[in-house]
Amino acid sequence: MASAPIRIVPQDEIARGTAEPPALRLPDSISFFRDRAARLRTLAARSPAGGGYLELMAELAAAQDAALQAEPETWRDALRAITARLAPRVPAPTAGLVRGLASASDGYLEKVAARVLDFDYPSLDARVVPFIGAALQVVEVRRAASLGDIAARSSGASDVCPVCGSPPVASTLRIDVPVPGSRYLHCALCGTNWHVPRGQCTQCDVRDKLAYFHVEGGSEVVKAEACDACRSYLKVVNQEKDPLADPVADDLATLALDVLMDESGYERAGPNLFLVPGQT
Repeated sequence: MASAPIRIVPQDEIARGTAEPPALRLPDSISFFRDRAARLRTLAARSPAGGGYLELMAELAAAQDAALQAEPETWRDALRAITARLAPRVPAPTAGLVRGLASASDGYLEKVAARVLDFDYPSLDARVVPFIGAALQVVEVRRAASLGDIAARSSGASDVCPVCGSPPVASTLRIDVPVPGSRYLHCALCGTNWHVPRGQCTQCDVRDKLAYFHVEGGSEVVKAEACDACRSYLKVVNQEKDPLADPVADDLATLALDVLMDESGYERAGPNLFLVPGQT
């Protein structure tokens, strides 16, 4: 039997036939906070030293989920729902703090919220940032999830969310896209994921200047993607190594990596609403 002829496929033809990663991945309002709470509980069980804080954040994520399912109209509605659920479930000092937020004046809350949205942490009481941030996340995730097929606003920049204009908390190498391993930035506020090609700095857009760091002996699910051009870094969460990894939860569980990067002379580029610099 005659053998079939061999045809070498040109590189441009291969590229044309490759499925393109979708530009946006909007949050799923049903599973978004529920999955994060579950991940935080898993990470808390693996980390005796920091498990208490991660368990508290798991309770906060669960409260976010309950608030989101109640479909709050404003972020203050979300805050009231979150504090009501948390108060009987957290240690006494935290319970007193959240009850105080529930009864705080609208003027105070709006002032704090404006600074949280500006990521202006130094001027704030670090203890209240995660709870105000959590309420703001609820309404922004709800809004982003409702967009559906509506075209998102284009910012023209890779380092801010095309839906709400906030910075990313981390990037994720996703496995639930046509090209597994595609890199998506994860918005710190509304949870939208947007595609940015690998190998490109998310802050200065320079290519081929990235180096990857992780804590020796630790998990390689999370690495720091550092740019030698602008000396910034952003964590990258690899779902190919752990499909359940979450950019916010796994960021909180890898604070030793932030210490390593600071000692190496790199500046963190992605804010986490549950992590106030200097309060780790």
